[in-house]
Amino acid sequence: MELIKAFLFPSTQESEISIAVMLTSLAVSLALGFILSLCYIISHRRKGYISGFPAAMVILAPLMAGVTIIINSNVATAISLGGALALLRIRSHPKDTSDIISLLFSLIIGIGCGTGFYGVTIVMTVVLCAVMAVLGAFKFGVLGSRHMLLRISVPEDLNFEGAFDDILKAHTLEYTLKEIRTADFGSIYELRYNIILPDGSDRRQLLDEIRTRNGNLDVVMTLREFDTTSVK
Repeated sequence: MELIKAFLFPSTQESEISIAVMLTSLAVSLALGFILSLCYIISHRRKGYISGFPAAMVILAPLMAGVTIIINSNVATAISLGGALALLRIRSHPKDTSDIISLLFSLIIGIGCGTGFYGVTIVMTVVLCAVMAVLGAFKFGVLGSRHMLLRISVPEDLNFEGAFDDILKAHTLEYTLKEIRTADFGSIYELRYNIILPDGSDRRQLLDEIRTRNGNLDVVMTLREFDTTSVK
């Protein structure tokens, strides 16, 4: 019993790192990273995800565990590692906040296993994966298919002020002009609206009426939760 307790909840005293300790840390972090990856796949099966992202989470946990073992309380190396992770965060910018949370989760799993706190890490992984699964099952915070982003291209010779208000009032419950920008060297304006459609709305008729007014230029309607245009 004492051996199991010492394995799951070790003391914070420094000890020499053996091959067995290193392999145990890597194995536990790999298993927990795999559990996290499965939870991510299940919770994003409808929304979709980058195909290589779950595998990256599986590898990231033991990778971070190995790095934690290597630095072994070396403050200078830890600071250098923090700088490298910050650079990685800047160069690799996930557009979904849940992806960022999953990456941080995988990093924390690796740190927990690398420092030997297997019990705390296992409990944290099980509890938080269960929470993620419940939130995904109940679609917590999801706007739904009626909340759309509407992008309308307008020629430069068309006065777009209020040009589509009557159409939007007839086909939406609510609309807000979010952004106006130019494209094609200023020859085209692009209007971006946040709109809420009523149940049973005819989206094709809405798009057709807009096309007849904007000179048959591009009209794009996407789910608002997939709007990544503001992320640079």
